[in-house]
Amino acid sequence: MSLQLKIHPKRILIGLVLLLPSLFLLGQTNTSRWEDYFSYAHIRHIHEVNGIIYCSAENGLFSYDPNGGEIDKISKVNELNDVDITAFNYNPDLGILMVGYRSGELDMLGGEENYNLLEIPLHQAYSGSKQINHISSHESTAIISGEFGLASFSLENFEFMETTYFTQMGVYFGVKESAILDGIIYAASTHGIFTHTLDEFIANFVTWQQPIGVPTTAFQNIINFQGNIVASTGDAIYRYDGSNWMFMGNFPNLRDLNVNGDILSIIQNNTVSNYNSDFNLQETTSFTQNLNTGIKVGNTTYGGSILFGLINGNNEILPDGPYNNKSWSVTAHKDRIWIAPGGMNSYNSPQQNADGFYYFDGTSWIQITSEEMLGAKDILDIEVNPNDPSEFYVSPWFEHVSWDLPDTHIGILQFKDTQMVANFNSENSGLKFRERIGGSVFDDQGNLWIGQSYTSPGERTYMVRKKAAGGWDAIDLDATIANAGAKKPIFYNGYAFMALPRGGGVRATNMQSVLSVSASPSKGNLPSNAIYAIAIDKNGVLWIGSELGLRVLYSPIQTMQLDEFEAQPIIIEQNGIPEALLNDTQINAIQVDGTNQKWVATQSSGVYYFSEDGTETVLHFTSGNSPLPSNSVNSIFVENSTGVVYFATEKGVVSYRSDAVEGGDSFGDVYAYPNPVRPGFTGDVTIKGLPIDADVRIVDITGNLIFKTKARGGVAKWDTKNMKGKLVASGIYLVLMTNQDASESKQTKIAIVR
Repeated sequence: MSLQLKIHPKRILIGLVLLLPSLFLLGQTNTSRWEDYFSYAHIRHIHEVNGIIYCSAENGLFSYDPNGGEIDKISKVNELNDVDITAFNYNPDLGILMVGYRSGELDMLGGEENYNLLEIPLHQAYSGSKQINHISSHESTAIISGEFGLASFSLENFEFMETTYFTQMGVYFGVKESAILDGIIYAASTHGIFTHTLDEFIANFVTWQQPIGVPTTAFQNIINFQGNIVASTGDAIYRYDGSNWMFMGNFPNLRDLNVNGDILSIIQNNTVSNYNSDFNLQETTSFTQNLNTGIKVGNTTYGGSILFGLINGNNEILPDGPYNNKSWSVTAHKDRIWIAPGGMNSYNSPQQNADGFYYFDGTSWIQITSEEMLGAKDILDIEVNPNDPSEFYVSPWFEHVSWDLPDTHIGILQFKDTQMVANFNSENSGLKFRERIGGSVFDDQGNLWIGQSYTSPGERTYMVRKKAAGGWDAIDLDATIANAGAKKPIFYNGYAFMALPRGGGVRATNMQSVLSVSASPSKGNLPSNAIYAIAIDKNGVLWIGSELGLRVLYSPIQTMQLDEFEAQPIIIEQNGIPEALLNDTQINAIQVDGTNQKWVATQSSGVYYFSEDGTETVLHFTSGNSPLPSNSVNSIFVENSTGVVYFATEKGVVSYRSDAVEGGDSFGDVYAYPNPVRPGFTGDVTIKGLPIDADVRIVDITGNLIFKTKARGGVAKWDTKNMKGKLVASGIYLVLMTNQDASESKQTKIAIVR
């Protein structure tokens, strides 16, 4: 039986003749709009190929050349098709790199083409985990181990051949790893080792046998080393020499077995012990960091650490990146980036995440640790002073160093560059007791507005203001329920607005009165009082994202002062039927870009990019059609001066370079792309670097008007059609531009080739 390979049509990279060492260099020169900000610190696998060391981390791979010191990486932004790498191997006969994922997807990179298999084809009766645990290969056959059992795959024909489901009394059990010796497959499973001939690999599990001399306990690792099978169960290692199984010994805190040439490495929590082909111990190398795996390359033993990448002595070898992939929110200012790892459970109880936060200073990533912030935990938000980007405020959700030290108050933390300069709490500021800070925002006067919840007594929700001129004030937001929660506020026309995610709706205050929007029929008629996201666009419209969809409120301050009002859904047409936009969808974040278009993050459907009024979907990014690492997106940040949009997901941060750059009153660096427009191009030509509302006219070389428009957010677009909607002919076209008051003008050229 032969099962055909499932290939995602948009993901096959045709015509790439790749050798593995050059694969990573290709990723570095990719000109995609996307960029990853992943951590490569958690090493899961290490292999050596022709002197180059290849490591897999959670969300990507990287190579290291011990001779030249070069480090190159690839991820979902360029070559890979998923995150959460769980299996990684290399077939030297065919030059194919094999990558397996927790989702069950499988990448085959190298050879004549790159392939992505959406999933291993499994029968409908199996409903368990699809995770790929391990990939081994022999000549042109790959054996894929998973929680279902084993699957064989042809590396020549690129098709699945057979799948064997491992079952005991009708219950499926997993295979952790497999190895091949003398035409026999050895499978290390949760119920011991099972064997079968490779040539007669069939779906009938009854024909698989268990060898005598090894326990039937759960085995984790199994490898082929110098004509021997070596396998581990718990801390015990067994060896099969082709005739008999024998006990090699106990290795406390055993982590992995790895083979490189004629060296067997046995990895324990902090050591790598190397054995030669006669199974004699050569040396043991100790490390100060905890390990997942290890390898000996040449005369050097490397550890694959849990937190610090590939390590050699005190050297930490890995691509520069954040400390880890936890991301609750992201903030950016030009070339600087801050990642707050979070978090809280159900917008309620702290997680006590002590990872601090991560800061890219324009050159390298820096971790600001919890210890550098008086023990602050669960960092949710970082607000940068727009008038002084070296100053920023850090919001932790957990209010004490520990439950055992409740008198040690952690409030909102003020930083200058990488140094904490102040801790404002209930004892030295206007903040209330139980300093659970949801986030903060600067207004246009330099005042800092801070959202605070679970304050005592009564577990109330407050808006607190740190005045630019000095002093503090605070106001109870009069949430209808206790424990209403708090998120990062936004500011508009003298009022700070805040979403209350635990059933409090939306509150707005000018520190004199409190206005509200809720699910009450007379006070907004929202689909739910659990509000996770708010934004106010350039037309002054309040966008409200709840656990059950999206609503908008026009002229919000004036409307919220009425006795009765109702927020409106955005109505779109689906299959001829009108319905509310994103109905019944949990919305986690809303951001407005320089063109007044809306970026909307959801809990389970990725990110949407909507037109100004929301009736048109411009883009929809998911983990299946883009480099987003997850469809669960926690927050979005739009850096309007660059047009870069950052997405903080449950599995790390990526960015997308959009065309929407917030314009000023004067021209910037004006250019058009693509230019020239070549045959077959069907998109828009983008003209960037324009002032707000600049007049843009396109004429032919004789001066005839072809097209005209207004620039929004420093950008104008032309679909290469004339005023009658017909594609223009080949030629040179002039772009004539003037700013809003006609005091400045510029021009450029666009070449069209049909």
